[in-house]
Parts: sequence; structure tokens; C-alpha cells
Amino acid sequence: MGTQAGSLLKTFTGLFTRSQNRESHPAKRKPGRLPVYIITGFLGSGKTTCINQILNSTSGERFGVIVNDFGSISIDKELINGTGDQVIALENGCICCSLRNNLSEAVTTLGDSPYGPDILVIEASGVADPAGIISLLENEDLKKRVRIAGVICLVDAEEIFSVSWIMSHLVKKQIRSADLLLLNKVDRVSESKKAAIRKEWIPLDMPILETVYAAIPVSLILGISHTGTSDLPSDGEHADHHHHEGDDHGFSTLSWTHNSPIRLSCLQALMKNLPSTVIRAKGIAYSSEFPMQQVIIQVVGKRVSITKGQPWIRENPSTELTFIGVGKTIQIGEITTRLESCLVKPA
Repeated sequence: MGTQAGSLLKTFTGLFTRSQNRESHPAKRKPGRLPVYIITGFLGSGKTTCINQILNSTSGERFGVIVNDFGSISIDKELINGTGDQVIALENGCICCSLRNNLSEAVTTLGDSPYGPDILVIEASGVADPAGIISLLENEDLKKRVRIAGVICLVDAEEIFSVSWIMSHLVKKQIRSADLLLLNKVDRVSESKKAAIRKEWIPLDMPILETVYAAIPVSLILGISHTGTSDLPSDGEHADHHHHEGDDHGFSTLSWTHNSPIRLSCLQALMKNLPSTVIRAKGIAYSSEFPMQQVIIQVVGKRVSITKGQPWIRENPSTELTFIGVGKTIQIGEITTRLESCLVKPA
């Protein structure tokens, strides 16, 4: 068992132990296979926001979440609210390929526990092909423990036509995998653009909901049914022949952290003028302007969002940023130098 997988399983074990200790009569999960919902979609489409909508619902279900960050820092785990240590991160790789064993071990642990969550939500990285995750969950061993309840794909209505021809192949795979498609950020586009998206990107028989900030009644998500995987390769075929988009076309990442406060005006200017090969950036900033509060950074294409987040609960806050680019290299030296120039120098 790998280091990350071993640590992950210890975390799950601790979660179940603490859950039982909190209750004199711990509630067992309903008998049967653990239902799993897969949330997919390209970089910046709103997957984490969608999961927050689900977790903050009043459905009464106990949710477990596995998030997958392509970079070495688990930004999405920090951005998911209201679930404490029920959120588990698989980082620095992709669960459709290099982290398949870690995902399998995590799902096995959850599926075998009578005191685990009622529902498992898996957030795929933005560069993942959902076919790899689906085929893994459909193998004989995991099918005894879990069932795929539904696959939800989010599409960024504003940015989808900015996706390169090479990346469009991946986006279409993500869309075709879905049982329900959320056309997100529709408040930013015209009716004619929405019609063009439906015509050029979305199969005619695909159920679609238009959303803003991925807001959707959780009852609609929990009410979908998975249509099956007859057109997907078997687990063995996927393992042998699947080539991750990042390996074929050169996705690259830069993860950057620093404990010194950073100037937001400088950081905003930097984010607005990133190299053209950077297609996504996200993170949490420890700013000089709001030192007691997290600042959330989101960059999708040329759109930059900087908003106040939760108060810091860490004793030593820090800025943690991840950049994802197309190409074998991602101007590490240039971006790092510019970031360091935004730091507040000690007096």
C-alpha cells in the first residue's frame, strides 16, 4: 500500500471511530451497496460549488466526499464547506489514471463500513476522463460494495467555446458520461449562446438544467438514475489502453505556498496577466489587507474572481495557489518571481 493510500485509510478509520464515539447509539448506514455520485466537468466549471450546494442541503443524509486535485496542493478540500473531516483529498495525480489504486482502497473502506456515510460524492479533477472512474467502480470487487447512483457533469457556459480543439475531445467525453448535465453560469451568456452550446456540444437526449452558481435542489441530483456503462471499456481495457489527456497533451501544474502575507492588488494584477498557456488557477490567499480572513482566488481563462472566504482557523495561515497549464512546462520561474514580488516584506 502506498504512503498516500495508507494515510488515507487511517483518516477514514479515524472518521468512523470519532463518529461512533460522538453517539451513544451510532446510526448505521442503510443496508445495501453504498450509492456513489460522480461530479465531473472541465477546469473551472463549478464542481466544488456544486458539491457545497449538495452538502449544505437539508436532506438529512450523511455525505462522504473524495476530492481529486491535479496539483500537489488540495485546494478543493479547503474550499468545501460544512463537512469537517468527512472530506478526503487525493492529490498530485488523477483518479482516472495514476491514483486509481488510492481511489479503489478509499471506496472499499467506505463500502465496507456500516457506520460510514449514507452517500459518497466523488469530485473528479477537471482533466479526468470519467470513463476511468466509472470502469473502476464497475469492477467485480467494488460492485459488491458500491453502486454508481449518478454522474453529473458541469459545463461552464461562458468559457466552453474558449476550450482548445485538443481539450474539446476531453470535454465531450465528460459530457457524454453524464446522466445529468448542469449548464452552469448561464447568467453570463445570451440565449443565442446557450442555443449554440446545446447544438454543438450536448447530445439531444441529454437531460439538462441551467444553473447559476451550480444552485440546484439536492432532491433533483439524488433523484437521477445511472444509465449504465455499456459503451465504456472494461476495467482491464481501460487500464491497458486509456491515455490520460494530461499525458498525451502536456497538462502541467505549478503549486506555490508562502507564509508571508501577500498584497491583493499585486496578486490580482498578476492573475489578470498570466501566461496564455495557463488555463486555470485557484487557491487561498493570506493577504495583508484581510489578515484574519481567507481570500479565495479563482481564475478561469481570463476571468478572475477574488472574494473573501472563511476566517482563518489555522494557527499559521499561508497562501496556497495552484496553476494548471497546457504544455510540457508552465513558466514556473516567471510566475514564481512575480508572486514573490507581491509578498509583504518584513519591516
